[in-house]
Amino acid sequence: MTRTAALPQATASDVAPPASGGMPSNRRSTVGETRAPLPYPDGWFSVCFSRDLPPGTVRTVPFMGQDLVLYRTAAGRACAIDPYCPHLGAHLGVGGKVQGEELVCPFHGLAFSPEGGCVRTGQGTTPPDASLTLRYTKEVNGAVMVWADHENRPPNWEVPERDLSAFASPPQHSSHEMRGYPQDTGENSVDQVHFGWLHGLTDTAATYEVGDCWMETLLTARWHGQPMRMRMRQFGMGHVQAESEMSRIGFRVITMLYSTPTAPMEWTMSWIDTFELALFERLPRPLRRAAYALLGPVAKRWLASFAQIDFPIWNARAFLGRPKLLRGDRGIAEFRRWSARFYPPSSTDKRVFPIRPVPPVSSAASGAGAVGASAEPLAPVS
Repeated sequence: MTRTAALPQATASDVAPPASGGMPSNRRSTVGETRAPLPYPDGWFSVCFSRDLPPGTVRTVPFMGQDLVLYRTAAGRACAIDPYCPHLGAHLGVGGKVQGEELVCPFHGLAFSPEGGCVRTGQGTTPPDASLTLRYTKEVNGAVMVWADHENRPPNWEVPERDLSAFASPPQHSSHEMRGYPQDTGENSVDQVHFGWLHGLTDTAATYEVGDCWMETLLTARWHGQPMRMRMRQFGMGHVQAESEMSRIGFRVITMLYSTPTAPMEWTMSWIDTFELALFERLPRPLRRAAYALLGPVAKRWLASFAQIDFPIWNARAFLGRPKLLRGDRGIAEFRRWSARFYPPSSTDKRVFPIRPVPPVSSAASGAGAVGASAEPLAPVS
């Protein structure tokens, strides 16, 4: 008969934490992804460039975890709707067509006006009392934008129009699909330290000003010895209007940047650059346009190369509710406090780190001061 030796009983010394009081706080034994998504923010977000929605077009785009259907009427009105026909649920982005000012369902021919109501059927019968679910939509600065709000409230602020008609250069469009957090574009613009370490700027200095729906950063620096000045105004989490200038070489660029959440931890970054060069501005207008047409693609690649240095980091970084800030990170603290107003105050998803909402910051802030008590509002809500 085979005898099995009994396993020794564990003693207190075998299972108790070390005498120091437990594992060091910077060690971990559990497993699982710690890179958690944030809730979808409220505000205005681009769903496509205006140029990509010509009259008569119907297209489907991802937006905050769902589909939206976009279309432009024959008269030029851009519309955004939830995708399903109220009759029997056909997806209007799959086979739907624009006829004049109406969107026609591919399934049974029901036609809907830009105000959403059913105005006729494919059989000529009395249309039902049915409406599409419309989205608050506006077209501004070269983009079709849609309003989002977690409590289903209408828009309570607007994105201002920027007049670029004086620029002779054709606008340069760019777009990239990203992983991570769409607020990285805005947080990046206030991150004074990274401009030196990652982008090679020197002599950086920054100031910040905050309004209810906007935050503005004024950055001065040198790039390869050339003085430069950047003014970046963020509207909500979805749009940045930036103006960059290198006065010695007479170069100025206006950027309309858009950050749009499409799914958890997925977002689209798109932007439009319009620039001017003092050397070209002295040319007769026909020659000026030709010069800009030749230089435009080159300038686009150069500007994109400056921005794209950040992309690998954004695609892999985690949002930390309580970051360990450095001297020079005052802008990060200001941005986190300001940006909290665009997120739901709480979330039922335990994977999410909701940001603690705080009152608006009313005064301008220095960009180089040490951050002390101001870092406290960055803590996640448990």
